[in-house]
Amino acid sequence: MSPFPASSDALRQYSPSEVVDDILLSTVDGVGPLTAERLVERFGSAGEALRAPVSELVQVEKVGEALARKIATARESVDAAAIVRFCEENGIAVLTLRDSRYPSRLREIANPPRLLYVRGEIKPEDSRAISIVGTRSATTYGRSQTTRLVRKLVEAGFTIVSGLALGIDGYAHRAALDARGRTIAVLGGGVARIYPREHEDLAARVMNAGALVSEYHPLTTPLSGNFPARNRIVSGLSIGTLVIESGKKGGSMITARFAAEQNRELYAVPGPVDSPVSQGCHELIRDGAILVESVEDILYSLPSYEIKPVILDELRREDDRFAEGTVGISERSVASIARPPKTSSKAKSKTKRSAKESEDKNSLLPEPEPTPKPLPPLNDLERQIVEIVGDKTVSIDEIIRAVNLPASNVLGTITALEFKQVLRRLEGAAVARK
Repeated sequence: MSPFPASSDALRQYSPSEVVDDILLSTVDGVGPLTAERLVERFGSAGEALRAPVSELVQVEKVGEALARKIATARESVDAAAIVRFCEENGIAVLTLRDSRYPSRLREIANPPRLLYVRGEIKPEDSRAISIVGTRSATTYGRSQTTRLVRKLVEAGFTIVSGLALGIDGYAHRAALDARGRTIAVLGGGVARIYPREHEDLAARVMNAGALVSEYHPLTTPLSGNFPARNRIVSGLSIGTLVIESGKKGGSMITARFAAEQNRELYAVPGPVDSPVSQGCHELIRDGAILVESVEDILYSLPSYEIKPVILDELRREDDRFAEGTVGISERSVASIARPPKTSSKAKSKTKRSAKESEDKNSLLPEPEPTPKPLPPLNDLERQIVEIVGDKTVSIDEIIRAVNLPASNVLGTITALEFKQVLRRLEGAAVARK
């Protein structure tokens, strides 16, 4: 039986001393998150895994005899009580999947970290988060776009998640802090080993307005092999991931891949066509990521319950609706130049009489059947999705299964159909015809 109950009723807060076996297992050199999960699945708990004989431990996948001996002797070689004291003295919370403070969105992914070390505080409102990732070699353009978009996202009530790295990550954290917002930094080492050293002051600010989190022991040295696994936590904490400047390879593209696999929204900011640090973003957009020019591109792609009501009301004012037949021009903008022709008072009076007479005559006639709104030009995938939706409310997951394409492609096409005023997105990840 798993030590982590699935029912939310069984969740509560745990002190480090109550999860000492989980902490101890995580400190064994060679036991990463996947190996720990296999051990707990095989023996039922971290404590039972630590008590298991070498002959049984070696039967677990990826556990050789040398690693089995380390696990079996962990209680003798590691002072677990000292680790607990270290966490308690330094305000480091240790969250297991059964802890009520464990981030709910992260719990949903396929391979959530069994342990999460936290300096600072994760709050319920952090479930409304957007991840911002990008190159360490940020350009002036990338820095300005990061600052602009993050400030607007904070105003809309989002927590900003990133990786505390140099470049776009650092600018995202700073922009969130400068806007008095919340931000979470996911580390590739321990939360007591800040990396890079240039960001020690920034890490202190993040702790005061959010949290530093890691699945690794607090004093773990940040090794290059830790960062790819770290990126699944960055995307897993968030509703969606926004990539601002990225080459075709690197950590940002790994995070984007995790976001798509986790069925989270994926966004990308386009850049200059000849910029090497925008090639990855352009590739993501071609593959179906939502192109982001302004924060509204993100807000309109999300169900309304994810957005601060005041921001949503401001964005969806009646005079900001798209005018029919204009493909994305607001009614307010059209009204600003489409003025009715001036008429004399005599002509106005005649027009009113004619309208009244016409109304009297037509009041006795049966009301005509409403004519369906003509569709704008659509590509093959757009037509296929419209046919699947028909006149029903259909879940996005159902559409993804029906078209048998990657989720990122389908989500990007649905966004295009929203822009063309063909579909509307509903709460509960569903869509219907407009």
